Amino acid sequence: MPVLSYKGKSPKIHKHAIVSPLAVIIGDVEISEETTVFPGAVIRGDVAKITIGRCSNIQDNVVIHGGDIYEGDNLKGHLPVEIGDYVTVAHGSVDHGSKIEDVSMIGIRATVFDGSTVGEGSIVGLNAAVLENTKIPKRSVVAGIPAKVIKAVDDVTYSRIRNTLYGTVS
Repeated sequence: MPVLSYKGKSPKIHKHAIVSPLAVIIGDVEISEETTVFPGAVIRGDVAKITIGRCSNIQDNVVIHGGDIYEGDNLKGHLPVEIGDYVTVAHGSVDHGSKIEDVSMIGIRATVFDGSTVGEGSIVGLNAAVLENTKIPKRSVVAGIPAKVIKAVDDVTYSRIRNTLYGTVS
């Protein structure tokens, strides 16, 4: 697998994480234990730190990258990406300068953009676009472009998200 240092920063991958040899991981990236990263995923910590919590699932062709902070037309800095524990980021999704809290699911081809937070226990629907600086409340289901809350996540759905990787109840 291409694991590349960038500007003196090297990825830190827990020995109990599973990373496909067809994924690309660059720079300031930390991947925690029991997390899986599948083929085609690109996790690029070249401008900001990327942290992925334990037991998370980064599926095929996901792109994770830091975001930008502007004041007017001046670039002032970069936004890190924080992905919590027990998070599934589904096929073809983009997480850019965002925070995804624990036990959440990002749907196929969804985008979570700069400065946004997906609250704990939430689901971002298929192809949804979470626009810049959006705050998704805890245990919400959001869908659409732009993403809007359409309902709450019930206890059964919450458990299903948490157990996606292992199929067991904790």
